[in-house]
Amino acid sequence: MVSVELVDGGSCCLPDPDALAQSNCGVTGVWRFGGTSPGRNVLVCALIHGNEIAGAIACAELLQSPPRIERGSLTIAFCNLRAYGLLTNENKESCRWSDEDMNRVWGRTGNAVEAGDSYELERTRELLPFIEGTDVLLDLHSMHTPGPALGLVGTAPANIRFAQRVGVPRYLISDRGHAAGLRLIDHPRFVGRDDSAAAMLVECGFHFSSASIATARAAVARTVEAYLTGTEASIKRLERPQAVIEVTSAITIQSEAFRFVHEFENMSQVPAASTLIAYDGDSPLYSPYANAWLVMPAPPRYQRKGMTALRFGRSR
Repeated sequence: MVSVELVDGGSCCLPDPDALAQSNCGVTGVWRFGGTSPGRNVLVCALIHGNEIAGAIACAELLQSPPRIERGSLTIAFCNLRAYGLLTNENKESCRWSDEDMNRVWGRTGNAVEAGDSYELERTRELLPFIEGTDVLLDLHSMHTPGPALGLVGTAPANIRFAQRVGVPRYLISDRGHAAGLRLIDHPRFVGRDDSAAAMLVECGFHFSSASIATARAAVARTVEAYLTGTEASIKRLERPQAVIEVTSAITIQSEAFRFVHEFENMSQVPAASTLIAYDGDSPLYSPYANAWLVMPAPPRYQRKGMTALRFGRSR
């Protein structure tokens, strides 16, 4: 069993990849549990990135003790099993995918199958029937840098209502995704203007931190209670104060010489408009307005051409 060191001290043993790759519904790494009456179909995803262990731990624990579902169904999907199967303490920072980022391929699932398709694209096509039948999606991730947990909710109102129903995380980020490709929460199933389906990507916290594991456990437990097991009274108690931050621009790096003027903390605010934030080659980047939030600024190893450097956001 693989053990990894946590950034805030101690270590943890990871769930066995061979055990996660089993199934009770015929698709590798997917588990499904039905309720006793009709209701919402809830899907909890972990390991879109092979080194984001918080979701894997929370979902493995859920799998070991599945809830007694009163209504609807629960599906648990462990997504990038190939990358996760290669994870060690030594490569934990880089073991994110096999061929490409699985959270940028969801707009290409309808492309004709080709011999050179990546493992991630092939795996996405395996998971697609479950995505298309989902009413509520909780997608569990973690972040490259320290900072508070974030709930990424796209732009659909139903996604914000889902996040508010479960009451976590404190910060909800309304954004339009990445230029490099569609995330799972950007799949057409979750971008409608009605309440037919809802999705939230939870960035649970810093990679390999006990805090991110705790957030993943809380997000899973609250989603299960809110949609599958709770009463109206218990669901009402899940609500917590939350801030919705609208991303007004996502900055895609245009050169191989991007650099911040100094290190910015995730979810810091810049008081003044037109504050110098970074250089992209020789081009300066300024804050667009007063009190701009800096959402998930990329650390140096991810400051590459075509990647998202950061997002500017404002409170709403």
